[in-house]
Amino acid sequence: MDEDMLRCVTEQGFAARTLPLPLYVRAHAEVLVPAADAGERLDLRAADIPLLDVAVAADRRGALRQLVERAAVLRILRSGHGSLRDSLPDSDGDAGADARDGSPPAVGAGDSHDEAVARAIYQELARRRAESGIEKGTLITGRDQAGGPSGVALRGVDGRIDCYLLGETAGVPAVGAVLRLDRLERPLCAVVCDLWERRGVERAVQAVLREFVVTTLPRRDDTDRAPLPYGDFHDVVAVGETDFETLAPRPPRDETGELRDRLRLHGHRASVRVLGPADRAALVACRLEPTARSEPSADSESEPVRRPTTDTQDDWRPRDVAALGLRAPRQLSLTYERDDVRIGRVYHENSKMRTAYGTLPVVDIAEMSPPARRLLGQAYRDFGHARRQYPMRPAGQPRLLTLDQVVRRRRSWAAMGDGELTRAELAHLLTLSYGTTGAAVAGQDLRLPLRATPSAGGLYSSDLFVLVDRVSGVEPGLYYFHPGKRLLQLVDDERTLAEVAEYTGYRERAGEAAAMVVYVGAFRRNQWKYRERGYRTVLLDCGHLAQSVVTTATSLGLVAHPMIAFVDDYFNAYVGVDGVEDAVLYLTLLGPRRTGDEAA
Repeated sequence: MDEDMLRCVTEQGFAARTLPLPLYVRAHAEVLVPAADAGERLDLRAADIPLLDVAVAADRRGALRQLVERAAVLRILRSGHGSLRDSLPDSDGDAGADARDGSPPAVGAGDSHDEAVARAIYQELARRRAESGIEKGTLITGRDQAGGPSGVALRGVDGRIDCYLLGETAGVPAVGAVLRLDRLERPLCAVVCDLWERRGVERAVQAVLREFVVTTLPRRDDTDRAPLPYGDFHDVVAVGETDFETLAPRPPRDETGELRDRLRLHGHRASVRVLGPADRAALVACRLEPTARSEPSADSESEPVRRPTTDTQDDWRPRDVAALGLRAPRQLSLTYERDDVRIGRVYHENSKMRTAYGTLPVVDIAEMSPPARRLLGQAYRDFGHARRQYPMRPAGQPRLLTLDQVVRRRRSWAAMGDGELTRAELAHLLTLSYGTTGAAVAGQDLRLPLRATPSAGGLYSSDLFVLVDRVSGVEPGLYYFHPGKRLLQLVDDERTLAEVAEYTGYRERAGEAAAMVVYVGAFRRNQWKYRERGYRTVLLDCGHLAQSVVTTATSLGLVAHPMIAFVDDYFNAYVGVDGVEDAVLYLTLLGPRRTGDEAA
C-alpha cells in the first residue's frame, strides 16, 4: 500500500507531497519536504516550500519508495555518520573498516528485505558505473524511443529518449538513458544497474525524467545550475544495436542470490544494515566492499573505479535540491489532503463510462410505450394550485447588448443598485435562458420541447426557482418557473431574501440583490438512463443553465453573481426537496446595475 511507504517517510522526520507534472510527462512525481511543510494549506502568499529531493516513477508507490530511500540517506548524513564506519555489519562476515570510504551507504526500500537489498546494491553499482566514465554503449531499439516498456514517457515533445546497454559493473548489466530535447540547453543522462535489463530500461527512463523534472522547477536567481549526478555521457558512441525484445523477458528467479553470486565472482561483498521495520516496508543500508575470495574478471568494466579522495560527507551527498536553490512550484501550496477529496474521487471513478456505451442501458425511444414517451417531454414540476401565479410572456423584443459587449461587461462583483427589476426583465431573463424555443419529433407520435439551454439527452434535469425581493409587479416570495407554461408559481412567501441571505457565504452581497435564482438538480430525471454517470450530467446541465442566466442577465443590462457558498440543508428544506433525489446545486444573485457603473 502507498500508505506504508508514506509512513516510512514521515517516521524518518520528513514529509512527501505530490508534485504536479506537465501533461506531456507521463509519470508520477513526489517531493521530499521538511516535516513542517507536511500539512497542506491555502497559502495566499504563495510562500516557497523547500524541496529536499525529487522522485519520479511510473506510479505514486514507486515514487514514494524512492523518497523513503533518499530520506534515509539524508538522515544518515545529518546524523554525522555518513559512512556508518563502526555500525554497519557485514552480512557475509566482518570486513575491515579500512575498506570503507567516507561516502554514505546506498539505501534500498522494498516490500521485502531481499528487494530492499537488491535496490541498494543496484544503486551503489550505478554510482560506480557512472564514476568510471562512459564512452560507448549498445543502442536499444525496437521500442518507443520516447518511452519505456510500460508506455510513452514524453508525449508530443520535440525530442527523444535513447537507452543504451553500457556493459557490466561487477557482473551486473548497466543501462543508460539520454534525454535530448531541441529546446533543452544540454542533454540529460541517467544510468542504472539491474539484472533484469528490461526493468533497467524502465528505471533508466524514470531516472532521466527525474533530471528533466528538476530542470523545470523554479530556481533562485543567485544559484548555479545543479551538476549532473550521473556524469555527462550524452556523447556516448553506439557501437551496436540490440532489439528490446531480445532482452530477458523476466528477472532471475532468485534475484538476490544471483546478485550476491555475481558480486562474489567479481570480488565484492555486501554489508547490510536494517534501517526500517519489516512489517510495513523493508529499509536497508548497504555497502560493497572488496574481498580476496576472487579476482575481478578481466572483461568487467567496473574496475578501476575512482574512489573519493576525501573523507567528507559532501562528496557523495544525494541531490539536495533545496541546497541548490530550487523551490517548489507555487501550486504546491494550494493543494489539499487526499482524504478531503476521497469521496469525490470515488464518485468520479464510479461515473466513468467504460467499453464505449456498454455500461449504460440501451435506450430506444421508439420501443417505449406512448405514456413513457410523453413523460420525456414533461421535464418540469408544476405548482398548479399555487395561490399566486404570474405569466412570464413578455410582449415585444428586449433591447439586448451585443455578444461582444456581454462578454466584456460581465462581472460577478459589479455594483448593484438599490432599485427594482422589472417584471418584463425577469420574464425575458427566464424565457431566454430556460424557456421553450421549439420542438423535436421523436418517433411518429411525440414532439419533445426544446429549450434555450442544452441538456444531456434532452431530459432537462435542472429546475429554476426564483426568490423575489424587489421585482415590480411581483410580490416577494419563492417561485418556481414553469418552462412549458411560462409561469412563476408561488412556492413559499414566509421568508424574506434578507433572512435567506444569512445562510449564504456572502450575507451582505446577497442582501443587495433584488432576486435570487435557485437551481435544483432532479437526479431521478436522468439517472434512469445514465446511472452513475447521470450525476455528472446533472452538474453539467446546471452549469449550462447558470451560464445562460448570467449571459442573458448581462445582455439585459443587469448584474448576475453566481454563488456556490450556501448551507445545503437549509436551502433544500426551504425549497422543499430532500437533498438526495433532488437537491439545490447553485445560486445566482440578480440586481440592477448601479447608475453610472455601465462601464464597469
